[in-house]
Amino acid sequence: MVVDQSVQAPSTTDGALSLTDNSRAATTPPLTRWHNTAYGLGQFAWASKDVCFHYFLFFFYTQYLGLSASLAGLAAMLALVADGISDPLIGSLSDNFRSGRWGRRHPFMLVAMLPYAGALIGIFNPPDDLTQGQLFAWYLVLAIMVRTLLTLFTVPHMALGAELTEDYAERTTVATYRNSLGYVGGLIIQVCAWFLIIPAATTAGDVADGYRNIGVFSAALALFGMLAAWVGTRSRIPYLVQTSAAQQERAWYMAFSEIIGVLRHHSVAILFFASLLVVTRLGVSNTLLLHINTFIYGFSSEQNGVFMLVIFFSIFPAFWLATAGTRRFDKRRSIMGMMWLEMLIAPVAIMAFLYGLTPPAGSIGLVAIACTCIWLHQTFYIAGINVAGAMLPDVADELEVATGLRQEGVLNSAMMLTQKVSFGLGSLIAGLFIDFAGFEGVTEASQVTEDMALRLGWLYGPGLMLFTLTAIFVYSRYRLTRDRYREIRTHLSQAEAT
Repeated sequence: MVVDQSVQAPSTTDGALSLTDNSRAATTPPLTRWHNTAYGLGQFAWASKDVCFHYFLFFFYTQYLGLSASLAGLAAMLALVADGISDPLIGSLSDNFRSGRWGRRHPFMLVAMLPYAGALIGIFNPPDDLTQGQLFAWYLVLAIMVRTLLTLFTVPHMALGAELTEDYAERTTVATYRNSLGYVGGLIIQVCAWFLIIPAATTAGDVADGYRNIGVFSAALALFGMLAAWVGTRSRIPYLVQTSAAQQERAWYMAFSEIIGVLRHHSVAILFFASLLVVTRLGVSNTLLLHINTFIYGFSSEQNGVFMLVIFFSIFPAFWLATAGTRRFDKRRSIMGMMWLEMLIAPVAIMAFLYGLTPPAGSIGLVAIACTCIWLHQTFYIAGINVAGAMLPDVADELEVATGLRQEGVLNSAMMLTQKVSFGLGSLIAGLFIDFAGFEGVTEASQVTEDMALRLGWLYGPGLMLFTLTAIFVYSRYRLTRDRYREIRTHLSQAEAT
């Protein structure tokens, strides 16, 4: 059940903590472009995992290492479920960590860096001659390691973003820098992979080795971004939110009850279920994308690189749309509008190709049509997730009014848990789609029949629109408007002044 929380200062009864225990710095210097950029570079870590897991790892294991698509999808889902256990623990620990010279978030971020890079390299380098069961186990164990170590960095990093500013519109800027630079990091990997790494491996006669090198390159890029975020935001530590002594004494094992508690809050529940739908769709579409581009569109590695590079040009209009939309409208209306537009654009290219309305497979004309559609789709999609990222800090303030606790870490871990489980579900669904369409053992576009293409194309195009349409309905129930947020800030300011 979703329980609405009224915007009133809580009492100190029933274990709630007083807001007066959580005073903020009175003279916080403004965020600079350097702070936003350095913080945003930390998203390279998430981007490295996303690109590797969404586009390369599944394809590498199924098409080059011989793991069945269903087993690969099952491993991805189980890894995400197992990894989800760490999310609330790390979120709660970083929320309640005693803030000293290094702050609450930075120690966790530092510890995660090198182990994460090593695990990402390891998952692309299983031992030779493994059986199906052994290969499945390697995939599963290393995927858990990669995701858990990423959580150790990303949950505190995301929570840090919620603390950098209290301004309603500036929070969209912080989220937009983070998401935009995450896309830049992902595109750097994509471009280097398709234009340099894979062509070099193909020329050398070992394409599989190219995928291994992608893992190394991605790990190095992630390490650079993580270090930049850690160093670049250290100067903000004295101005971040300080938790009360009572909150610092909360036991670690309360993390799971805290997750349940925040999910009962109306605004959190809306973001939770909308994220569940959006990321499940994302997991399906990203896992299927390489199959669509390679086996249905017949794109070469260079054409795939052009396709991915086009997404880079979506970042700038998406940045403008998100910030302008938030200033002109509230965040609920902005994100709903973005989602309507990207949903309508998403199936155009694949459906036009399936019914002979485009140039033939592998042609420059088809690349141009697919690239135009992906540019438009990604512009509205990225703008939408920028706005969604800016909603979380507002909800964190609403939670403080309702509970007396600063719970950015728990809140972000709840969102990450949703994303991980739903992406795992998406990977599993994609694996079942691939098997249903009969793509097992397919290595080139000439092996794909018309029936196979139609099955996969309909699932990839119109089928995925249902997830977006349902998410739009969920967001329509969101009630934290700009005016309500002003009321929340007034309550918090009054509490700080007493």
